[in-house]
Amino acid sequence: MPKSITQYRVFIGSPGGLEEERNSFKQLLDRYSIVHGGHHDVMFHPVGWEDTTAGVGRPQALINEDLKQCDYAVFVLHDRWGSPTGPTYSSGTEEEFALAEELYRAAKIYNIALFFKDVDKSKRNDPGPQLKAVLEFKRRIEDEKRYLFRQYVHSADFTDALEVHLASWLRNHLMTARGSSMLDPVAKAASSISGAVRSPTAEPTFDYWINEAKSLTSASTPDYTRALFCAEKAIGASRPGKEWAEAKNLWGKCQYNLGKLNEAIGTFMEVDDRLATSQHPDHREQVARALVNKGLTLDKLGRSQDEIAVYDDILARFGSAAEPALREQVARALVNKGIALGELGRGQDEIAVYDDILARFGSAAEPALRERVARALVNKGITLGQLGRGQDEIAVYDDILARFGSAAEPALREQVARALVNKGIALGELGRGQDEIAVYDDLLARFGSAAEPALRERVARALRNKGIALGKFGRGQDALAAYDDLLARFGSAAEPGLREQVASALRNKGVTLGKLGRDQDALAAYDDLLARFGSAAEPALREQVAKALLNKGVALGELGRGQDALAAYDDFLARFGSAAESALRELADDVRLVRDFLRLKAAK
Repeated sequence: MPKSITQYRVFIGSPGGLEEERNSFKQLLDRYSIVHGGHHDVMFHPVGWEDTTAGVGRPQALINEDLKQCDYAVFVLHDRWGSPTGPTYSSGTEEEFALAEELYRAAKIYNIALFFKDVDKSKRNDPGPQLKAVLEFKRRIEDEKRYLFRQYVHSADFTDALEVHLASWLRNHLMTARGSSMLDPVAKAASSISGAVRSPTAEPTFDYWINEAKSLTSASTPDYTRALFCAEKAIGASRPGKEWAEAKNLWGKCQYNLGKLNEAIGTFMEVDDRLATSQHPDHREQVARALVNKGLTLDKLGRSQDEIAVYDDILARFGSAAEPALREQVARALVNKGIALGELGRGQDEIAVYDDILARFGSAAEPALRERVARALVNKGITLGQLGRGQDEIAVYDDILARFGSAAEPALREQVARALVNKGIALGELGRGQDEIAVYDDLLARFGSAAEPALRERVARALRNKGIALGKFGRGQDALAAYDDLLARFGSAAEPGLREQVASALRNKGVTLGKLGRDQDALAAYDDLLARFGSAAEPALREQVAKALLNKGVALGELGRGQDALAAYDDFLARFGSAAESALRELADDVRLVRDFLRLKAAK
């Protein structure tokens, strides 16, 4: 009985000298179609310049027409670039690759696979014009990060790598095929990720996979490995345009969070490259989102100047857009640009960016924009403080409280809490300790019973800061009450930020008890800190442990327990004597001086 066969035409482009690869390319496609594709009514048909039928016209133009009829393109280069095919291109391969890129952007071919065969080091050190052109092309591909490529040594490696591409292309066909049962292969794939994805009861669609991916990335504990699997399936099931770009952006986000930054940045550039000229609102949103993510990835790579250039590109393209989704991405870009400028020490420029956000979105009603405005104001306040403009800093925090103080949205409540903590610190630095304490009490009244992790950390920080401020006023008992309140609320918390505040509270409690003449209780507080966090690896906790050991040694010395004090200092040096952190190294130098003094004193 006749049946339908789906044929995918695969073009191979290469200069001379790679005949072995071209032969193995044809043989592999034929074999793969029989062994694997035949079961799914799929075949991969090889297309190369040798298959082009002679005709009237420029030979390269005839090859180009064949490429236009293909579904995939494979390019292989070694040490030759080829000969010019006209006034525009320096070789046939360059012209074919340019056409393939154009077809890919137009979604007329599905994928471009690039391979570079290794070149002897002696040739690389002294390349002729042909090899130099290949190396320059490869450098461009690496710099632009638009396409992933594979470097190989032997032709067998090329065949193995190409087979991986064929397997991927076959899977994409199976995911997008309509009218054939998809339950078994997809259910099998889904079950391989340990039940994180629900087993489908019908053929999975793009919506199914993209929603699974979003659910996994937005969970309280995101699972980016499994989300990556689902995003890849969504790409395979997507239609060109919005669906494809949305899945690609999510795939790139997963790669970013898995630390695969080059893969992530290449993906975001691919979205921009394919949809850059589209005026469709959905496409423009996905491009803007991809560009923001590209900027974040550049930041992670330490390329701040390039990051800022990306945000400026977003502003140039979408800065006057009226669509809510684009306005949100513009606001994200501006906040991130401000942060990047701050990291470069350009505080005045950073403040100017935050003022730009306020001018554009200060009266916006959309929740996402209100959050960006609040975040920009908090960041502006912090930067003003760093520039020594404390009064202006406090005025910004008061602006936040006036705008968002009664907001119910979690994101805005978090920014209000940040503003209150920072306002308290700023007041303390201006010598307005009573006002500082009043601000912390305001924060505790607003958020003291909040369950959100970010707010719990701000509450803990406010209690710690309140204790320190009360201690400065000689109100030791009230300070102890603040520290004990913090320990009662968060003493058993597992969150890193809260553990840091608990450790700090214990150390400050010990210091306060010592000032009140309660040395034994002070030692108990330090020992409590050491029992809880003595083996912690987090830098902030290690510093608290180190300071507690130093304070313990001092307290023991004041009690006349010189040998015990020496033991505390020796414990310190055993733990932190060779520490890499500069703060710990400085403390270690102080401990050595005190220890050596005590030993000399004991020897006399």
